[in-house]
Amino acid sequence: MLAPQDLESELNTEPFQPFRIVTTAGKSYDITVKDRPLLLVGKRSVIIGLRVPETDPYFDRYEVVSLVHIIRLEPIPVPHATA
Repeated sequence: MLAPQDLESELNTEPFQPFRIVTTAGKSYDITVKDRPLLLVGKRSVIIGLRVPETDPYFDRYEVVSLVHIIRLEPIPVPHATA
């Protein structure tokens, strides 16, 4: 089980590093800097706001994921800007 503090720590990392939440069901959620405000971390679950379409600034629906079912957080590589 992922501790809520671990998820909070990942969200508050500066500079922010995009990451993926992977669940026991094989479903994953990519969390980018623009998704940061769409996560609400609780003691036993996290509420993830989902945008439809992705360009919308507001979430259209949400999913509640139990922290027991989060098996890992994976960093999402960010392409480096070239000069």
